[in-house]
Amino acid sequence: MPQLLWTIHMADFWNSLKLMGLGMLGILVVMALIMAIIAVLNKATKPKKEEDGSASK
Repeated sequence: MPQLLWTIHMADFWNSLKLMGLGMLGILVVMALIMAIIAVLNKATKPKKEEDGSASK
């Protein structure tokens, strides 16, 4: 049987998966926050419609 160049410690493997998951969660939270800020800014800076009684197409 071929010998591996390094040994795999399962505790380190699970810790690295946990750390990777936290990093992905952080990226998701930041992206959601940026999207929410953009949506709020779009609503706040939308030009207001002027209703003068005429029908516009």
